[in-house]
Amino acid sequence: MDYFNATFYDRYTPLTNGYIAGKLTPPPTPEGISARCRALNGKTLRLVLKDGPALEYKLGAETLTLSENGAAAVEAPYAALELEGIILFTHFIPGAVRGYNVVYDTGTGLVTVFEVWFGGFEPDKREVWRAFWFGYVDTGAPAPETLHSLTNRIEGLGTHWSNDDGTETLYFFPSVVWSSFVCLSEPRGGITMTAPSDYIKINDKFYIYSRVEQEYSGAYTLEVIDLFTVRHIGLRLGFDLSDELDYTFYRGNGEITGRSTQLEPLTDYGTEIPYDETHRAQINPENKGSRPSYRPRFMHADHTKAEVDEIVRTKSMIFEGQSIMSSFNTMEATDYIAGKRFTLRYDDGTAWEYDVIDRSRLRWRPEGGARWSEERYECYEPAKDIALFCHICTGSEPLRCLTQAVDFSNALATCVDAWLGNGRKPWEVGHRALFGVLEIEGGPTPPAVRRHGFTTDLVGKAFSWTYGDFMKSIHVYSTPESYSWTIMLPNNTGGWMWSSPCLYVKLRDDAYLMSWTEDACNGNQGTFVFNPRIMHDGGFFFGIGGDMGGEPDLHLTPMGAFARPLSGFDIMKYF
Repeated sequence: MDYFNATFYDRYTPLTNGYIAGKLTPPPTPEGISARCRALNGKTLRLVLKDGPALEYKLGAETLTLSENGAAAVEAPYAALELEGIILFTHFIPGAVRGYNVVYDTGTGLVTVFEVWFGGFEPDKREVWRAFWFGYVDTGAPAPETLHSLTNRIEGLGTHWSNDDGTETLYFFPSVVWSSFVCLSEPRGGITMTAPSDYIKINDKFYIYSRVEQEYSGAYTLEVIDLFTVRHIGLRLGFDLSDELDYTFYRGNGEITGRSTQLEPLTDYGTEIPYDETHRAQINPENKGSRPSYRPRFMHADHTKAEVDEIVRTKSMIFEGQSIMSSFNTMEATDYIAGKRFTLRYDDGTAWEYDVIDRSRLRWRPEGGARWSEERYECYEPAKDIALFCHICTGSEPLRCLTQAVDFSNALATCVDAWLGNGRKPWEVGHRALFGVLEIEGGPTPPAVRRHGFTTDLVGKAFSWTYGDFMKSIHVYSTPESYSWTIMLPNNTGGWMWSSPCLYVKLRDDAYLMSWTEDACNGNQGTFVFNPRIMHDGGFFFGIGGDMGGEPDLHLTPMGAFARPLSGFDIMKYF
């Protein structure tokens, strides 16, 4: 299966061990304009790592020797950066596709060591893996009582960074095992990306953050962050879109953009990650560096157009069964539009006539059409006199799904027009928003100019969503065109994350529509209307599914959740 980076839609080439080894021979050192640290010249560091290897370094100005577990020493070039007494140094092992990154607190003698290597994930050799250990420099003194540790102390943090390599990035940390980021310096426009991540506390001032762009380029990032002055030093390692090695040091200055509220108990400090048995099953203790992962391109079948057509013909589940977004907290279905006849006229020239039979069946046709089509539908009233209803257009090619948000109090309408096939995959859903008016006998006069419209009101906001006892998530609306969601671990801890392009529409002060497409993932589309007065939403989930062990089907299902505000981020000024 092809897979895409978000810049989401870039194709990355699977690389061989031979190709990677060639780029690492002779062992490289990172590029970049950041001033190098020379403080390690002439030093010997014997590292004692809890459950890790014994490492002995002898460091010169630009080269070092390393003995691993008492083996014969090898020589390699290295480079280091320093941030107020915290030194980050990095090197590769000659003749190997692996190396070490060491974070050394010269004040306390404590260290965190990351071993990194290419190809830990067997089908995708370009992906960087890591294993890390906490320890100290052995000086002959008694061992320290405490070491660096995992932490949730920066869970919820949001930051903006401008780096000396020219990159400008937003970070969001609503999880303890994942993060999202937006590359604002991407010339095509930044979109929210997510990556499995590590968060380590050095002390109240300094933290270590690492991530790997697991489903995309496979690149690895490691940073030391100073939250007193909001500065960081960092390292990026991987292969770029042209399959060239990107091994770069950088420094950056930042701003705190805000925080999403942490939901764990107040005495949970994040020193252990609360995986349940399902999560632990993903982690192979025999495989060094194994971590929880989310790999949609291997979870979902890559259907052909012929297979999509067959699924639509034989396995359509329209308001039947459940999907991954089915909910126990949907809004109450309403008969608000039952018995009504009206026309929805959109500004692109599209117009549909509706004759609603009862609370679950309607007839529709293009305006003036010779034949009516009958469909099942569901309808919610998410805010007073706003009807949100949805139906399939049976027999359309490609198959179409219309979600209509109609304000009967002021004769305005928004349609989210969705269909199977987004131009990249025949089974992924594409969509667009249409704006127009309601025409109904005895109703308000449609306005000549005023319309619903796209909005940035939600950008920077964060909410928790409770779909039921076993499905809870956090949304962070992180750009005007994309967002991320976080699936919760036990103890209300932020867990797995993913992101999607989306659109935001303001219907009224008490009603916002959001629609997203899970591109490069399960390909499905969701649309809901959120009422911030009652902190509840209602909507629909549409697409091809069931291919994670079950038979694939076409589904259109209701969804809804209770929301809680989780503060948020002041970020619109960066767009």
